[in-house]
Amino acid sequence: MGPAFDAVGRTEAARPLSSPRMGTASRSTAAPATMPHSLRAARHIAPAVATVAAGAVLLRLVYEPWFLNYDARYALVWARDVAHGLTPDYAGPYAPTPHPLETAVSLLAVPFGQSGDAIMLWLVLLCFGALVWLTYRLGAELFSPWVGAVAALVVLTRPALERDALVGYQDTAFAALIVWAVLLEARRPRRGTAVLAVLAVAGLMRPEAWALAGLYAVWVWRGASARERATYAGLVAAAPLLWALGDLLVTGDALHSLHGTAALAETVDRRRDPVTGPYWTAKYLAYALREPLVVGVPIGLAFALRRRLRGAVLPLVVVAAMLAVFVASPFFGLPLIGRYVRTPAVLLTLFYGLAVFGWRMVPRGRERRGWAAAGLLAAALSIAYLPAHAKLLSGLGDRVTSQGTYYRDLRAVGQAPAVRAALGECGPLATADHRPVPHLRWWLGSAPGTVLPAADPAAGGARLLLLPRRTPEMRRFYRKNFPTATRPPGARPLYRNDSWRVLALRGCRPRAGA
Repeated sequence: MGPAFDAVGRTEAARPLSSPRMGTASRSTAAPATMPHSLRAARHIAPAVATVAAGAVLLRLVYEPWFLNYDARYALVWARDVAHGLTPDYAGPYAPTPHPLETAVSLLAVPFGQSGDAIMLWLVLLCFGALVWLTYRLGAELFSPWVGAVAALVVLTRPALERDALVGYQDTAFAALIVWAVLLEARRPRRGTAVLAVLAVAGLMRPEAWALAGLYAVWVWRGASARERATYAGLVAAAPLLWALGDLLVTGDALHSLHGTAALAETVDRRRDPVTGPYWTAKYLAYALREPLVVGVPIGLAFALRRRLRGAVLPLVVVAAMLAVFVASPFFGLPLIGRYVRTPAVLLTLFYGLAVFGWRMVPRGRERRGWAAAGLLAAALSIAYLPAHAKLLSGLGDRVTSQGTYYRDLRAVGQAPAVRAALGECGPLATADHRPVPHLRWWLGSAPGTVLPAADPAAGGARLLLLPRRTPEMRRFYRKNFPTATRPPGARPLYRNDSWRVLALRGCRPRAGA
């Protein structure tokens, strides 16, 4: 662990004497010295700001309509509950794991009312742009700008990473924070507090950051003063303690997130077999990176090993630590989900960049020509894969458009005056399936317990029922476990659109004209 963190960011020895960075140093530092400080600062941050904004806007323009995923919508609903002085239903049926930072940030969107979900999505899209930029900067810092540019381009074009951002998964922001922490350490080894502070923030989103923070604190502990050690210990403990405190205050169980996640994984039958952990780790990484990188990344790893690039050690240590946590999670009853390896996949794109442009770091000669040929092969694989890649991106667009349509129709249900009036008189509203629950709660503006999945015993007294329309499109929307609930005897149609219908049950008779 020690040499890993001490050796990063020192790759000049691996560059030939003709390195562009060395050859232009005197020219690049002279001109800005005469500029005003504010102009120099603006020049410095302009590429970052442009990349972040462009990445977000590009996804927003290419893929439409958008929608928030189940977990993000619950975080938004819980934030509104907190803002209104209500207790969030963390322990509700099928409730996802509550992530403290996601819920806290969602508080910023609550004042915007029904537009709050758009605010949250834009924040995630901006995090995607930040992830692209930070990947470039990390590659440039550890290896070369060429390597960073290739890695950033890969991140920008991965369908799995784009999809996570388009539906508002917090994993995008988490990956950006982890890459930022690695970049801080790469720029100044044993940086200490700044790295641990970023990891503490990330630790309020996913517990893998706890492991990284603990390992890093062990590494920087030696040689630190007593005051620094106290700071390090506090930052390592901050995220898990705050997470446990939030769970305790809401549910009375400081380990609710652990227990609830394990119980939900069992309920919905998610993968949790420890024996299959390594298999699914490899499969999920390949799914995130796609076929050309499955070949290209090992070439980059071989290059780093052959050239003994010390800058390669840091990202590899982080990848190994995060994958170890992922593989070990089933031992605690936690599920194996593909999104949980997205951050290691992002860091592995650096080695694809090395495969393509690592040869530029080798002195002229036979070895350089050999690595240039390997780089050409790695690039050619991506070029040959372009038609298949374009098909994947097109399929992503079709899927987002199709699912976005059904969520728009669900929003229409929640905004329908007849449904809103009936909820006040006949609630709660039962749903044949749990997936519409947080979305309906948000658009209805209703309190915990007003929208319940039919599996919840409390839904037995409901006099309103939401059912999906039995169309081929809706079956594709659910993809599996399509709700089989049928219209109960005596139910009256209250509202319907192309995707959903609401039925009034057992004497629910909203006032006329509602």
